[in-house]
Amino acid sequence: MNEFVNATPDKNQRVRLQRLFLAAAASAVAVVLSFLIALAGYLPFEVAIRYAAMVFLLVGLFFALIRTGLNLRFHDPSLTIPQMVAAALATSYLLYHGSAARPAAVAVYLMAFMFGMFVLDRRRLIGIALFYFACHGGVVLLLALGPIAGEDLRREVFRLVFFGVMLAWSTALGCHMGDLRKKLREANDELAYALAEAHNLARRDSLTGCFNRRYAIEQLEIEAKRAARGGALALCLADLDAFKAINDTLGHGVGDKVLRQFADAASSMLRPTDFIARFGGEEFLFVFSGTDRDGAAAVADRIRRAAENIEIEGASDGKRVTVSIGVAEHRKGNTIDDTLSRADRALYQAKREGANRVVAAS
Repeated sequence: MNEFVNATPDKNQRVRLQRLFLAAAASAVAVVLSFLIALAGYLPFEVAIRYAAMVFLLVGLFFALIRTGLNLRFHDPSLTIPQMVAAALATSYLLYHGSAARPAAVAVYLMAFMFGMFVLDRRRLIGIALFYFACHGGVVLLLALGPIAGEDLRREVFRLVFFGVMLAWSTALGCHMGDLRKKLREANDELAYALAEAHNLARRDSLTGCFNRRYAIEQLEIEAKRAARGGALALCLADLDAFKAINDTLGHGVGDKVLRQFADAASSMLRPTDFIARFGGEEFLFVFSGTDRDGAAAVADRIRRAAENIEIEGASDGKRVTVSIGVAEHRKGNTIDDTLSRADRALYQAKREGANRVVAAS
């Protein structure tokens, strides 16, 4: 069974098989009851045998459909409705020939209907309830046209009405359970979304959408291990020039907008294997996997030029954003802190040399 589940494209096949086995167990109970009724003399043995044959044939058919994966071609791969319809038809045969055992057959109806209460939504549950009532009503109609009349017929009509009342109550209970299942699914979806958001907030900077410093360090450690096996790894530390003056003269709202625009412009220059993180107030870290110092410096210079195209809102002198960037290639045997320190020294060298430039550590 495990090999089958692993080979099936639908991970819910295991659950569907488990439900089928549970239904098969209930069907086996119904077959045993039919033979007990036959032993008591209230049901012909040939009817019990035919009923057992129908049940085992139907169980085998549904098992084959799920086992081979053919059920996945149906709108409802669990085949709940077809199973319940098959159970109703088989029970109708037992009910018609049951004579004095008809109350027991009604109980089998309800036992089969219980499976739908736990899995069907409101619309489908009401539909299957009407079908079950129609099956019982059809049996009573056939009996009225043939074998019984008079007091026996009135008894069968009373049983039909009683069955309808029990079915209505079971349907109402099943609809309530369906509403509870729906609310539980919605609550689980909301919880999953909240957990995903919390996980995202734990690794993202809320202002720029970049990774935050803590997550960037964790990822750097992973990249360093990969580089230790022979791959290249380069880092860039970028710092927006004169950013404090933007905040002081134009306000933090403008400064925040500049940070977001820079992050967006820089992200567009990166490959899927690279990433950007906000490392401090106006400081950003770029990580280039599989890239040496010169390659990283070339991308850093494109980022520097892209920053110059960012307009500062409200700047009367047409001032543009500039950025200084320090580049360092990770060396085998060094720690990430060593590489970050070299990139940081290269960054400050760029600042000392007049800013708005890229300096690569030797």
